Amino acid sequence: MIDSAVGELARNRSSAELILVVTSDCKVTGHKVYGSQLKRPNISFLARTKSFSSEGSRIHVRVPIRILGNFKKCADLGSVIKVSGRFIETKEKRVAGTLIASSELEVLEPASAFSKFLSGIRADFRKRASDLGGDAGALIPGMILGDTSLQGELFTSQMRRAGLSHLTAVSGANFAIVSALVFYLFRGVVPRIIPRLILTSIFLVIFLLLVRPSPSVLRAGVMAAVVLLSKASGSARNSVAALATAIAVLLLLDPFQAVDPGFVLSVLATSGLIFIAPRITEKLKQFLPEWLAEIIAIPCAATITCTPYIIFLSGEVSILSVLFNVLVAPVVAPITILGFIAVLALPIPFISEFLLLIAKGFSQWIVFVSGLTNHVPSWGITPLLMIILIILVSITLKRRSLSIFAVLVLALLAINFAPRIAFPGNDWKVLQCDVGQGDALLINLGRGSAILFDAGPDPNLLRRCLSVAKIDSIPLVVISHGHADHYFGMKEISSRIDVGTVWSNGSASVKEMTQDQAITVEQGVRAHIGEVTLEVLWPNSVLQDFASVDGDGSSENNRSLVLLVTMNGVRILVTGDIEPEVQRLISEKYDLSDIDILKVPHHGSRFQDSSFISEVSPELSLISVGAGNSYGHPNSELIQELIERGSKVARTDSDGPISVAWRFDDSAKRYIFTMKTMRKEWWRIQWL
Repeated sequence: MIDSAVGELARNRSSAELILVVTSDCKVTGHKVYGSQLKRPNISFLARTKSFSSEGSRIHVRVPIRILGNFKKCADLGSVIKVSGRFIETKEKRVAGTLIASSELEVLEPASAFSKFLSGIRADFRKRASDLGGDAGALIPGMILGDTSLQGELFTSQMRRAGLSHLTAVSGANFAIVSALVFYLFRGVVPRIIPRLILTSIFLVIFLLLVRPSPSVLRAGVMAAVVLLSKASGSARNSVAALATAIAVLLLLDPFQAVDPGFVLSVLATSGLIFIAPRITEKLKQFLPEWLAEIIAIPCAATITCTPYIIFLSGEVSILSVLFNVLVAPVVAPITILGFIAVLALPIPFISEFLLLIAKGFSQWIVFVSGLTNHVPSWGITPLLMIILIILVSITLKRRSLSIFAVLVLALLAINFAPRIAFPGNDWKVLQCDVGQGDALLINLGRGSAILFDAGPDPNLLRRCLSVAKIDSIPLVVISHGHADHYFGMKEISSRIDVGTVWSNGSASVKEMTQDQAITVEQGVRAHIGEVTLEVLWPNSVLQDFASVDGDGSSENNRSLVLLVTMNGVRILVTGDIEPEVQRLISEKYDLSDIDILKVPHHGSRFQDSSFISEVSPELSLISVGAGNSYGHPNSELIQELIERGSKVARTDSDGPISVAWRFDDSAKRYIFTMKTMRKEWWRIQWL
């Protein structure tokens, strides 16, 4: 009944005034691309409703919701606040809905003195770490107190790609280190194990309250206690019982953890530390010192148990993630211990600052190692292929025969990585990247260089496409217009790829993204890069008004740069998101009757000019579109019209990335086009 009341408000996107209890710290969200719009960072936190007022009636409810807003100041954990806004539905299972705030927070009842005391400690520690500067300083509050507010989007993404994201916030490993430190410090005072475990548990609870008892932190604390108990008892049977009890207790406290990937990964990692790490350590001790054997065994065990699930979740894993974890393992404990003591020493500033300065030296090593991921590949693998490989490995180990397994693996490697067979092929000329609901097209200039038309909405997806195509230099980037699904992918690319000139239509958003480096071009501009000729067909310099069509930003769509690209005699028309009126103007001004490849306007929307499609009649039509989008792209009638006019249609939502090559047939005096797609084949391995 309670859920239905809030759920109905969310479904109807109704406005309401709420009285709430703040149940989490505030966090700053990252940039998000929704369609063509770029949503700027907001403040986000969880709260529990006490009552809400909508349409003149006040209802008393007690459900968790998420609050999003551009607040000047946030409230402390435990504060009772009043805020107004509009409800929207959310896929987040822990909450009944999301409130988009339209007012500032009004504190009705301040947080308790104890809560303020803990918040003060966190704020003071955050300030000391912030004074250290850089990503290394920002990492320390996350590892010690779970405070990730200083960490930027670029650094967070870098840590995730390196397989080190578990270090950006408090994890079970951090709790285990603190617990072990306290456990062994009490050894001289309390020699008996059981009383010492009780004292350590009490200390762990206090530390947990300081970090904030969110579901993930509570899970980390419980799993750390399991590992500690396992080490203290030395009994595998006790370890199994402790782990099973921990899982049951956590699920009873919060049933939603059952569908939380973080919970599954936490259980898998803990299982690896308990059951696999000791065996690896024993094997390695034959060749290495015991301390080094343990350092290598811990990340290896966690990786063995977690990697299959990570691949199921994301389809991507860093090929060197185990090595990266081994490299940073020696500094995790020093950072945790130094940071923990620095928290205790906050009343004595010079000691706390000195300890943090030493800890920064260790955390700088983690930042350096994570940065190596920008220079090494990751690999993506389909879940079905992962299952088959696991079965093959099991059979091989059981029968102790490597021949069949070796033949199958060599065949897979040959299919996936032989240049003439693997995507995109060694003779590709045009590559339509799969960047979801957005646009990104590459024209190959050879020797790892290409022209990029638009950058899509997601830097990671664009990075993946450039990596697959082995592109490390982009002398020219053309951003068609100022919609986020065409430019936001540039956010991180310039820091990793050699980028030259950027052309745009003069959009303020593109200028901001490129730090005013973008050059405004218009109709009539021509350029030559190697064997490629580019001519700008649109926009012109005359200010024009066009009829508005359904959807967002049609006036900006009609300001899209349209370029005619000629390469080896092949004519390619790149159209941005132009609408029918501009399509008609271009087809009237230019001879477009001999276009070979058309990048279909506006992701194949239904707003197309028939005379434009009729005149262009391309041999190949490329549609860059996201699967399951809410816009109805691409339009089925448009696709049918293109097919009827003899065009081969390829679309990224079903074909994945698309590479196009061609050769000249001397006997027929025509170009022969070939296409290769990534699709979603079960046997596909993708280097990223």
